[in-house]
Amino acid sequence: MQYLNDFSHIYVEEDIKNNPFTKEILSKFPKAEIIEIEHYKDKFNPYSQNFRAQKNSQKLILAQKEPPFLYEASDLIQKQDKNFLYTTPMLNCIYDCHYCFLQGMYPSSNVVLFVNLEDFFDEVEKYLKTHNNLFLSISYDTDILAVENIFGIAKKWIEFAKDKPLKIEIRTKAVNVEKLPLNENVILSFSLSPDEVVSKYELKTPNLNQRIKAIKKVIAKGYKPSIAIDPIIKIPNYKKIYKEMIDKIFTEINPKDIESIIFGTFRMNSTQFKTIKKSLVSDLMYYPYKIENKKVLYEDDKEIIEYFKEILSNYKEKLFYV
Repeated sequence: MQYLNDFSHIYVEEDIKNNPFTKEILSKFPKAEIIEIEHYKDKFNPYSQNFRAQKNSQKLILAQKEPPFLYEASDLIQKQDKNFLYTTPMLNCIYDCHYCFLQGMYPSSNVVLFVNLEDFFDEVEKYLKTHNNLFLSISYDTDILAVENIFGIAKKWIEFAKDKPLKIEIRTKAVNVEKLPLNENVILSFSLSPDEVVSKYELKTPNLNQRIKAIKKVIAKGYKPSIAIDPIIKIPNYKKIYKEMIDKIFTEINPKDIESIIFGTFRMNSTQFKTIKKSLVSDLMYYPYKIENKKVLYEDDKEIIEYFKEILSNYKEKLFYV
């Protein structure tokens, strides 16, 4: 696996070097150079870093998360419940998707893993004492399933969510699903793209067939996953290509076996887009876009949404889109 080579150096905050989870992770990287640091931001936040260069050999930073633990979702994400929040057990991702907002959000592409999961869980418990329910996205700033075989974060969250008025969404492109225990409070949302998009813009990710197989596996376990077709990218003949992909998906997967379909077009905060455009060599940055309310969108964004809304409604009534 690529990330096993990437994490040649692991930075560890001094205060959590004796944390059991820290020791568990370090034991899996016996050849890594371990470097103690005072605070993860000392290594993660300096703006002299090169995000794109670091992507070629990412390093791991083990840290302790400080409050806040729960965040309001931006208007760029599909809110699937009125009590929709997200949390950040990990920052950054081992995948390299050209359209990912993280490239413009963080100065570093190194991966930060917060080892104090109990504090995350305590904060969720506090929230639930004053609210009837919570829909919590735990894979918004990362793809935790991509490293599940090493860190096992998803499994810990799945076990925590049992018997609580809590829905957890894990958005993913990964296929590491074999060891996930079943919990009906958890929605595994698989991001699917045509292979034409995967090969060009979703570097290091599994292909479409591999992701469909993973969906079938979790359905066989008893899960009712969601399918996320997001973002829709305007490659040549994109309507035909995406329509063929959608037909393929639902030839292999019964729509009754999924929770919902989530979809949206390419969109990004305009400041993040401007930052990414300076360093990312990709034609994705040069489509005809418009800026609306500080968001970069396709000029025909609304028409694209309506087109796919009509197609997808043939398969599922429960649709979420921006």
